[in-house]
Amino acid sequence: MRRFFARKGSTPAGAIDRAAQHDHTPRAPRAVEGEASNAPDLPVAAGTKVSRDVPRGVAQARHFNGVDGLRAIAIVAIIAYHARPMLLKGGFLGVTLFLVVSGFFITRSLMNAVDGHRFLLFDYLRRRVKRLWPAVISTIGLTAVLVYACAPPLILKMRGDAVPSALFYSNWSFIFRKLSYFDAAGLPSPLTHLWYTSLIMQFYLLWPLLFIPLFLHCRRHWVRVGVLGALIAAGTLEMMMLYRPEADTSRLYYGLDTRAAEILVGVLLAMLVHDSASRSDQERRAADGRIVFDRQIGRYHAVLRRGDLGVVAAGICALALALGFLLVDARAAWMYHGGFLFFAVVSAVLLYASMQDARVGRILGVKALRYLGSRSFSLYLVHYPLLEVMNPATRTTGIPWYEWIGQFLVILMAGEAFYQIVEALTGTPWLPWMRCRITSAGAGRLRTSAWILTIVGVVMTFVMALPLDWRAIAHARSVKARPELALTAEQARERLAQQQKRESETSKENGKEHKDSSGKPNAQAKPKVAPPVVKALKVPANLEPQRWACDRKAMVCQAKVLMIGDSVTEGVSDTLREHFPNATIDGAVSRQFDQGVQILRDDLARGMDPQVIVFALGTNGSVSEQMAQQVIDLAGGRPLYFATTRAPVDWVPGNNATFIGMAERNPNVGIIDWSGTSQGRDDYLYDDGIHPNQLGMQAYLQMFLNAFCA
Repeated sequence: MRRFFARKGSTPAGAIDRAAQHDHTPRAPRAVEGEASNAPDLPVAAGTKVSRDVPRGVAQARHFNGVDGLRAIAIVAIIAYHARPMLLKGGFLGVTLFLVVSGFFITRSLMNAVDGHRFLLFDYLRRRVKRLWPAVISTIGLTAVLVYACAPPLILKMRGDAVPSALFYSNWSFIFRKLSYFDAAGLPSPLTHLWYTSLIMQFYLLWPLLFIPLFLHCRRHWVRVGVLGALIAAGTLEMMMLYRPEADTSRLYYGLDTRAAEILVGVLLAMLVHDSASRSDQERRAADGRIVFDRQIGRYHAVLRRGDLGVVAAGICALALALGFLLVDARAAWMYHGGFLFFAVVSAVLLYASMQDARVGRILGVKALRYLGSRSFSLYLVHYPLLEVMNPATRTTGIPWYEWIGQFLVILMAGEAFYQIVEALTGTPWLPWMRCRITSAGAGRLRTSAWILTIVGVVMTFVMALPLDWRAIAHARSVKARPELALTAEQARERLAQQQKRESETSKENGKEHKDSSGKPNAQAKPKVAPPVVKALKVPANLEPQRWACDRKAMVCQAKVLMIGDSVTEGVSDTLREHFPNATIDGAVSRQFDQGVQILRDDLARGMDPQVIVFALGTNGSVSEQMAQQVIDLAGGRPLYFATTRAPVDWVPGNNATFIGMAERNPNVGIIDWSGTSQGRDDYLYDDGIHPNQLGMQAYLQMFLNAFCA
């Protein structure tokens, strides 16, 4: 047992602390990925830099440039996924890459500490908290200030996540509150991304409790590997058993129990490459610049080094990961039946190749990737809140490519500032390829600015936990930024009428007097008065507006309409009922399209005979042509309107295209185009970018009246 704990006269635990802090040449360690290469006796690997500026008494620092390249790839994929999910829909696999790297480096750190008789559990836990908590709590504090100033509605979202994120249990908080990761429409919390830091901290805290008994009682290499293999299989099997096609998969995505298999793949890799031989034996064999394998897998190492087999394997895995980034859907069933494990193994092969093979290390270690990788933790912490603020849910226009570049540059600059102010330790060089500026064993502490922001974060977290009327605070701030949110129905009606009058005067040309080429009025050009018509993106061919009475002046339509929708329909239902007194309007929060199909089937079976059916669903999930065809079949030839939807989620454009395509092929199907009506009109929507505000409700009403009354 003495082997696992420091004794008087042995190497002090502080040396490990300093080694962990100086495990960089030329950058500070990536705490979030668990890198703590703190053993002075680990042989130098290909592509490794060793600091020559570290004084005596401090462990020499070793750094793998290729690993920075992998971190860079992971963080770029994650940022792209959060910015444009449809552009890189598999970008969430960057988290898998981070998890594998985390498992590898934290286990390597523990094994080297145990081998050197320098392991103290309390000291290990203190270092983990010291490296993660200041950065996370600073992120919470800065995000609170940012959203209060620029995005007040997000205050309500983040206040419930501030304490769980600060205490590293936000992933379980999201699970118990049933908050979806993949379907976070409207206003997701700007602290959603901190589920990862919570998960990794939970692993950091729990892993030594299993690691020490594993090393104490399982001295045989194959027993350790077998135990890890069993744990990986158990985690994967649990994910398979908990997966339900019809249910949200966020429980499986957030949970430490279901994601542990990916971390343990990195742990297993660390076990395989670790050598427990004596220090002198390691030093004798370190000159060849390669990681030393255990004897049990040495023959596999030799096979991989034969010719270019190792490079080919790395290339195949890199291609697999790239295809995963581009093509993999987070909701695909196969991902929860071994898919995450597959990409974890792919990531492990790339991690090994980046450290062992000099050619792979050089490719992944180019300066641009090294820079991004060295800032990957800071970029991860700042990118999500910034994207939330720069891309409000109310935006109703597309984002041009140059604006995306501008947003990425903002994230890059913010990440660099956060790195220099909070993450980087004293003595850290400004750029990762500069020489380390550590001049004494006392260097490597948190900077003063980091402590200041940590205090700010603690204060802001405490303030957000206070039982204040945060809804009123957020609303007051929102109204200052968007005065249209304070309009009453009557005020909204008047403003909409004024806007429409101005637009009509600007575009009106039929009333102008036509003149001939001589400048005299053209007597033959008589103004044509078009008969009143029903207006919609597409009007059902069999719609007969003469069957019901309409009073456009009073804005009342007597049509017998059956409208089935979701929370948007529910929100405008009172306004529509006032002006469509014979309509049956059925809206419900979070209603899915297939649920609406069943409601329509039940209503018609009960004898309801509407003159027109309006189906206003598609905000809460994808809609296929087969699902839309069910509605058309149930309509039985009646005039049917599909209402296009607007929401800041990736499936809405596809749903709208499906509705329009079905209308083109079916004469009795029309389109009420709310997406087009609200295009460019951010002032029509509440802050979630989904539900119409009072001004939007009046526009919604006008759109409906145009679709039914000539």
